[in-house]
Amino acid sequence: MDILSEFFERTNLQGRLFFSGRVDGTLVLDKPPGMAFIHVISEGGIDMVQPGLPKISITEPSVLFCPSSCRYQLRASSAHGAELICASFQFGRNALQPFPLGLKETLVFPFSELQNITPVIGSLLAEFKDQAPGRTKALNLLLEYIFVVLVRRSVVEQKISSGLLYALQDGRLGAVFQRVHQEPEALWTVEKLAGLANMSRSKFSAYFTQIMGASPMGYVTAWRMKVAQDLLRDGVQIKVVAASVGYSSQASFSRTFLNVIGCPPAEWLKRDAAGEVPRVTARVQRVRSDDAANETA
Repeated sequence: MDILSEFFERTNLQGRLFFSGRVDGTLVLDKPPGMAFIHVISEGGIDMVQPGLPKISITEPSVLFCPSSCRYQLRASSAHGAELICASFQFGRNALQPFPLGLKETLVFPFSELQNITPVIGSLLAEFKDQAPGRTKALNLLLEYIFVVLVRRSVVEQKISSGLLYALQDGRLGAVFQRVHQEPEALWTVEKLAGLANMSRSKFSAYFTQIMGASPMGYVTAWRMKVAQDLLRDGVQIKVVAASVGYSSQASFSRTFLNVIGCPPAEWLKRDAAGEVPRVTARVQRVRSDDAANETA
């Protein structure tokens, strides 16, 4: 399995349809870090308005790829509104410790530039219009495929040049992430990680921090805590979890878990089971066209 596919499998990439239909006014969207959005505009025109940034006008059928954390509005720009399918993507069941995705600006891909996935988009639109059993699952799977293709293309075209989605496909860092993800229990040091990248310790540390915005060992710790959360949810005993993610004692693991997550493992698990641990969710507000007309761009 290639490194990008393995990451999506290990982090349980989840695509979820959260809005579909015709927009004749404004959608106000608010999403937290660690979540990506894809908007499929199949008909009509849309203006994407973000605070402090130029307006993006879409006048032809397109896919918008929005992995950065932002609050923005999608405003219908044509008299008859626009047809939209909106999906959110997150990695894992809880993203309290999000991994930076690396895209700072929304990317717009007209259908005419996506010939390789045109049939998939066609299937997506057909499923959307149909009410057949399993419709939601089919839509989510099709959206996840589109997400993977857009990530791949964005990196190849150098539209993503930092963050985890870029680093996973980097010739030097890919091997590092693969080993850390496969062996979180290993006794990792910066020297060992640099060796996997065939770089000196100082150059590796500087390059990793430049791409990821975090230190190598900071990422190792974050990944270990992500794995630990998954194991705890699966009913694994805390002392076994500690050893499974590289800690010599339950006490040292619990201290790190507290520092990173904000509460001890047992308390976190109890709150998670009770639904008290906040989940990352996309928020959308629909504004009527007559209200939107009074707003300024």
